[in-house]
This record gives sequence, structure tokens and C-alpha cells, in this order.
Amino acid sequence: MRKGKLITGGIIAMAVVGVVASAEQSPHTTQTASTQGSDTFDEAPPKTGAAPTSEASTFKLWVAQEGTPPEKTATRHVTQLSAHTGNHKVEIHTDWDGRIASRYTAQAQQIASAYRNWQTGTGYAQVTVYATNGQILAIQRF
Repeated sequence: MRKGKLITGGIIAMAVVGVVASAEQSPHTTQTASTQGSDTFDEAPPKTGAAPTSEASTFKLWVAQEGTPPEKTATRHVTQLSAHTGNHKVEIHTDWDGRIASRYTAQAQQIASAYRNWQTGTGYAQVTVYATNGQILAIQRF
């Protein structure tokens, strides 16, 4: 009987945590009554943006919040990110012109470094940053 109560208690606790977590991520707008005495409602301020839809968008959002100023500047140029988990290779494409690749090498290293920080603890990987014409700007292994 005691074992059944423990299991039931655990299930209820997990359900409560799930409800709280989903409530924090709810896309619905909360309305509050106006204190001005009118019949209108004040909407909660809109969120700064919708949830990112691509891995590149998610990466850029993380860097905008957590990255260093040089990483933030560099990652504005990321156009595509593809991670191949089977072979631990990450390809990051930018909008930089490959004809003057040496000009962007330092910033490409900042992008690779930001990716390493974003994926801390995921194990070995090789990050390659490319220019628009496919020229390699930086390779970093971690």
C-alpha cells in the first residue's frame, strides 16, 4: 500500500511540474482589468519575437543573449547552420563574400567559438564556417 502511495505521489508531482513548465511557455496573452475605471483591457506586452524556427535562428538568439560582443557582431552574418550528429560535423554558412575571405577569418573564429560555448558538454565536434561561395573561413575542433 505504501509503495502505491509513493508512485501516485511521484506521478502527481511530475504532472504539477509539467503544468507549471507549460504555463511559463504559453503563447497566450494575459489580459488584466484597467485601473482607470473604463471597460477596456490592457494586454500584456508582446513578446520580443516568436520562437526560433531553425537551428541557425536558435543559435543566433542564444548568442544575442549570452555571447560576447565580438560573437554577437559576427553571428549576425550566419545564414544557415547544419549539424551532422552522426559524424560530429557542424557547417555554418555566412553572408560574407569569399573573394576577400581573409578579412573575415577572425569573425569566423568568433562564430565557431560561440558555437562551442553554445554546445558545451556535447562531446567532440568540428565546426566549419563558410563564405557565400563555399570557401572555408574557419575550422575549429572541440
